Amino acid sequence: MSESKGGGLAELLQEFQNDTGIKSSAIVSRDGLVMQSQSLPSGIDEDIVAANAARILFLGEATGKELNKGELNQVLLQFENGFIALAGAGPYAAVMALITPENKLETGAILFSIGILARRVKKLLSG
Repeated sequence: MSESKGGGLAELLQEFQNDTGIKSSAIVSRDGLVMQSQSLPSGIDEDIVAANAARILFLGEATGKELNKGELNQVLLQFENGFIALAGAGPYAAVMALITPENKLETGAILFSIGILARRVKKLLSG
């Protein structure tokens, strides 16, 4: 990855945070490596989180393909203390956002926002 793309990824995550108020986000490679992250919680292993996010997307895509559902858009995991939103960002990357109850975002707004971020990352990495 070129330095300009790396810098561009950081800028995209910062814009995402500014637009949504979602503080914790990451761009991960499809093989499970962190490409760029923004304010992920301290004490976590970013590599494990990235690998699991990539795995979840792969399983969702494989399941959708088997069921003839078309291309996977987003995955929203709902937990007791918030959400994790995931979306593919082209053939090489995926985006992830951690949404806390303090964000006060509706499900539709979360999916819309993560979709926009995914398209921006895909465009940056394709160009």
